[in-house]
Amino acid sequence: MVSENEMKKDIHFKIRACLITIWGVLVVFAVIWSIEPQWLRDISSQGKIVEASENKLKGDELLRQGEYKLAYKAYFDALKIMPEMQSAQIGKAISLYKMGNLSEALKIYIKLLEKGADKPWEVYFNLAAIYETQRDKEKTIEALKSFIKLSPDPFDGQVRLARLYFTSSNWKQALNYYRLAFQSKPDLENSLISTLKSERVIYQKDSLVVKEIDKLLKTGISDELSGRFYSQPFEEELNKNPVIAMIYNDAGFCYAMHGDIDSSLPFFQTAVKLQPDNREYRQNLLKAQHELEKKDN
Repeated sequence: MVSENEMKKDIHFKIRACLITIWGVLVVFAVIWSIEPQWLRDISSQGKIVEASENKLKGDELLRQGEYKLAYKAYFDALKIMPEMQSAQIGKAISLYKMGNLSEALKIYIKLLEKGADKPWEVYFNLAAIYETQRDKEKTIEALKSFIKLSPDPFDGQVRLARLYFTSSNWKQALNYYRLAFQSKPDLENSLISTLKSERVIYQKDSLVVKEIDKLLKTGISDELSGRFYSQPFEEELNKNPVIAMIYNDAGFCYAMHGDIDSSLPFFQTAVKLQPDNREYRQNLLKAQHELEKKDN
């Protein structure tokens, strides 16, 4: 029969063995971490990317919901893990702007441009919003022009700049940028091309992807490729965008203010066709038609 003392000795031995084993495992991990082999660095890096990306996506969703303080916190958490994540830095700056902290948002954007932003056009577009809020017209125009020059999809910047000139009664400059907006408006082909150009920036370090994108950009968008995107429904949805009707109406108004009623008429007609319930557009069309009738008589 085993005595009580022998049982205690056996228990103590097992506990000691367990402790020694745990200690040994810790020592092994300490050695591994100090050496930091490539496979361990890869696992650690991937884990950080995933965790930072989850926080960034959380911030994006909160931003869409108008929860700016919570969005800021999510972007802040993402940047604690990966300080170099530019998309989270931009999200953080947008959150600050929405909360009224323009100076801090401005600092983030300026720093991104100084270090070399991956997508500088995004920074310039957001800078324009800050400068416009500060009523700095000159810097707003400068930022929008930089956006238009660099962006693979300059439409929004062209419309904003045209609208800025429009509200300043600078009809000539407004019309100039509305014309550019018509050329780059997001129809099927322009949308596909701008997407390809944007993806080229994202995958610029992958030579095979860049090669395929360059091939598509050079040869143009084939009917077969366009067909994959259901062009008819795409165009129908595009025409529901109130911005499209607005730029037709505004362009018509610019022509009318220049005294060119003949040129204004088709733009007013298109605006009314796209948004028949818009009272302003209908009134502009009726006025243009009336002026033409007077001229003919």
